[in-house]
Amino acid sequence: MIEKIMKLLKSAGVTCWKLREDLVESEEFFFIKTKTDIGRAKKVKKFELTVYKDFEENGEKYRGSSAVSLSPIMNSDELKDSIKGAVMAAGFVKNPWYPIVPPYTENFLSPEYELEDLSYDVVTAIMGQKDHSSAWINSAEAFISRNTSRIMNSEGLDVSFSRYKTYIETIVSASGKEEVELYDQFLLSVPKSEMIKKRISKMLDLVEERSNATSTPSLKTIPVILTGEPVKEVMRYYLMQTNANLKYNKISEANIGQSVQGKESGDKITLYILPEVENSYYGGPVDNDGFKIVSKKILDNSVLKNYWGDMRYSYYLDINPTGGATNFKVSPGNLSTNEMRENRHLEVTHFSAVDVDETTGDFGGEIRLGWYFDGSKRIPVYGGSVTGNLKDLKSLYLSKETELEGNYFGPCSLLVEGFNVSGE
Repeated sequence: MIEKIMKLLKSAGVTCWKLREDLVESEEFFFIKTKTDIGRAKKVKKFELTVYKDFEENGEKYRGSSAVSLSPIMNSDELKDSIKGAVMAAGFVKNPWYPIVPPYTENFLSPEYELEDLSYDVVTAIMGQKDHSSAWINSAEAFISRNTSRIMNSEGLDVSFSRYKTYIETIVSASGKEEVELYDQFLLSVPKSEMIKKRISKMLDLVEERSNATSTPSLKTIPVILTGEPVKEVMRYYLMQTNANLKYNKISEANIGQSVQGKESGDKITLYILPEVENSYYGGPVDNDGFKIVSKKILDNSVLKNYWGDMRYSYYLDINPTGGATNFKVSPGNLSTNEMRENRHLEVTHFSAVDVDETTGDFGGEIRLGWYFDGSKRIPVYGGSVTGNLKDLKSLYLSKETELEGNYFGPCSLLVEGFNVSGE
């Protein structure tokens, strides 16, 4: 298939291109409560071709690009038409010229596992989960896959790598004052049975609390503790403020040598980008262009040390590229989560949807599950919202406990002052 694509590119006069081949082998399971409803295996190969077209206007060099998905079942005429369409589309894209990844050849080796063995660990972790007194697993899905990739380009680049991905989606229910449910998405590389059991057990505890929750009172400017996924979304704002793409397009106002935080008291953020984080579902040794991702400290005590980005936008900013990393790490603070909970506060673990604007720093979310601590009692609550702006915080503290959440590894809790809490 690759040789066929190469011949068609040559006959179409395409001199600059990138080709990605992906083979995905997966075991997929669907559960009703803790019983397997459906199990199936899949093996899919796909290709994504990007063609580049260079041209000049008024002495300025431009490079257009267009990507197209190709399938092994396409015949020669279909492939030819797809490539022709991509070449035509690339001519309508007018980006300042930029280089593609220079040539190197490498096969990144990783441990090999049997998908059946990994699937067994996941299935037994879900099926062996014991329901709580008033909480249970409503339904679940688990996809365990081996992803083998190869990236080539017209410069002579040829890299290949593989990684494992485990996707577990769970809906847990409970019956208390009312019957309610909570949704969870757990992402890992190689599945760890104990981690899965612990995650689901925690969700069962949380949904039990949610079933007995009361409406959130109007607490206005009370200190707020964020725990779990909301923490990642807040930290992602600081990550994206340092991205070369956003800086070039004037979306980010961050400057080298200056703080990306406001004038709030508390902890200063130290942030790294990494090609790999242990057990992370995301990432790999190279980015989508085949550039070898560099580990780099981006923020040091909130001060921007380096922008990060792919070949294109790093070239535009005249900086050394790091690669388009997906994994990032934040250094922990000095307070434990329990110490954060000592004084009056609202803690939130689940929002209906967390919205953190990577441009403005605006934060907002409707409370799905939280706890109001009035100084003596900790009361589960739901409803109402938390809003504010990350640039206008009075204080920000990071927990010393850390956890993996998607592509983020860092403090599991944040204590902030400066948000507004409205009740129902």
